[in-house]
Amino acid sequence: MDEFIDVRIDVFEHTGQRARLRKNLTVMNLIEEVLREFDDIAADTPEKYAVYLKGFDRPLTPTQTLTQLDIQPQDELVFDYIRQTVRQMLDPRDYAILEEDVTGKEFDIQWQPAVIGRPSNEMDHNITLAVNVQLLPNGGTVSRSHAQITFSEGHYFIESLTEYNPVFLNGRDITTSKKQELKNGDRLMLGSRQLTLTFKTQVSQKKLIPPGSIHKSSGRIPKEVATPQHTVVDSSPLPEDKAALSFVIEAASDTSAIGKRIAVEDFPYLLGRLHPQLTGENEVSRKHAEILRDQTTQKYFITDLKSTNG
Repeated sequence: MDEFIDVRIDVFEHTGQRARLRKNLTVMNLIEEVLREFDDIAADTPEKYAVYLKGFDRPLTPTQTLTQLDIQPQDELVFDYIRQTVRQMLDPRDYAILEEDVTGKEFDIQWQPAVIGRPSNEMDHNITLAVNVQLLPNGGTVSRSHAQITFSEGHYFIESLTEYNPVFLNGRDITTSKKQELKNGDRLMLGSRQLTLTFKTQVSQKKLIPPGSIHKSSGRIPKEVATPQHTVVDSSPLPEDKAALSFVIEAASDTSAIGKRIAVEDFPYLLGRLHPQLTGENEVSRKHAEILRDQTTQKYFITDLKSTNG
């Protein structure tokens, strides 16, 4: 079996570079190889750099090999600085949830920082808002940016974002303290009315990893999923003629819709103002776009239905 793979890699302005790489090479090893090869790139801080699949914003995991990531000859790689984004999507294996005690409503933790609070007029805030408590009982006592969950080296952390509105972790006030580790089953109480949320990892919530959304050998999200980093699905198995796909509303004129999901099951699927969750969106056409799935290739396609706003 060939131990090498031929790929193309863009290294800043040096685009389309051909490289013959060992399949057992890790991404970090590849970064080091590039820094040795290109002496015009500062090599003193390799942690500033990352390797991406072309067209994707999530960097490849530094400790994984090309084989583990299922890199194929047709793939194109990009060597670049680590891209700073408003939020960082988590690996699907690291998804968690917060469950509100009174209503049982569940909020998916799929990115970091995952802000807990209420919507505002700031787009960056709404994009990071993972737990929108606005419509929950006592949600009005919670600050717009009340607390946030972060993830690092396999551990979750909770920290307060407000000085005067309390954050309790298992009954202990952490409002003025630094980050506190968050573990499965921990209870958060927010605001003067102590809105209560229970934190659950995949130890107890197996449903957060959609069947088939992770490549069987690599953990890589397949290219054919139209919006792979935002995919959230129900745990129940779907028939073969249905796809495990949904969209998360990140911005909307109706702020209460932010964070809600549009499940896609039947194909062709129509996106537009006729959809109950998009009714009030004036910039969305009545029949805006159509999503199809090729039964043979299992690929998704989206078509603009000559919408006004594109």
